[in-house]
Amino acid sequence: MSLRLRLRSVDLESSTGLFGRELDLVALLAASGPTSVKRLVADLNLPRSTMTAIVDRLQARGLVTRHPNPDDRRSVVLESTPAAVDALRRCHESLMGLVGHIKQVLPESEQDEFTRLVGKMTDTL
Repeated sequence: MSLRLRLRSVDLESSTGLFGRELDLVALLAASGPTSVKRLVADLNLPRSTMTAIVDRLQARGLVTRHPNPDDRRSVVLESTPAAVDALRRCHESLMGLVGHIKQVLPESEQDEFTRLVGKMTDTL
């Protein structure tokens, strides 16, 4: 990866304040709505202790909230906040800027194929 693309990647992370698994968790919660920790641990394939640490950080930053689980009072469900949705929007904007930058450096003959492939990847996410 070129230095320029690495810098754009860092810019993507710094514009949202979300890194790696934090971004995965916030995106999953925004898409699925209130979800149990047990379900998130399974979906993200993370140890429960790692999930707890991530959730603690996100909650401290106002990006997720914990609520009693209506189906099981011994557990909680997590929900994304409006601030998390805003961070995801900024992430999407930054990512589209990065995609646009990559497209610009491609020869014209490859730009349509690149756009098609990005669309295909987006559809699978």
